[in-house]
Amino acid sequence: MYASHESLQHDYEVSCPELDFLVDLSRQNPAVLGSRMMGGGFGGCTLNLIHSTAVERFISESAEAYSSRFGIQLVAYPVQIGSGASECEV
Repeated sequence: MYASHESLQHDYEVSCPELDFLVDLSRQNPAVLGSRMMGGGFGGCTLNLIHSTAVERFISESAEAYSSRFGIQLVAYPVQIGSGASECEV
């Protein structure tokens, strides 16, 4: 995930300082398995793979750091991985 972000940041130049900050911040946290920007670029969101026991703390610490750095309130949308697509019977 980090390599994907770096490609979007440097090869395609579609990231921004706010997203780069969040991805770099996640690198310092051993509970984070990976992070990258997602969405339309030049804004948007980061997608972070985090150990389930560390999600709330990661959000709290990230929100504080992000607000301190940019003066913007971070909004987090915790999600869980599902079983994926499957055939439906109609």
